[in-house]
Amino acid sequence: MKVAWDPGKLLTDKAQQLSTSQKALKEAAVQFESLFLQLMLKEMRNTVPESDLFGNRNAEKLFQSMHDEQLAIEMAGAGGIGLSDVIYKQMVMYVPDDD
Repeated sequence: MKVAWDPGKLLTDKAQQLSTSQKALKEAAVQFESLFLQLMLKEMRNTVPESDLFGNRNAEKLFQSMHDEQLAIEMAGAGGIGLSDVIYKQMVMYVPDDD
């Protein structure tokens, strides 16, 4: 008994089953870049020394977290750092055309 296994065919079959459009892929790439930017902003804020001048900072931290999330969404939507373009170009070959 001979078993033939082609991993490339598995990827092609899976991509065809998903029927994901290129537009949805682009949106997912932008969302991924947004998440990356949000984490980057959070880590950048962690490098700034905290002050105890105002006491409990829970509300400030919550506001900064929400602000960073919205800022990251806006940045990614406006072109960001180009990460979404790279992700899209790498993944588009696995998505069938909408035509």
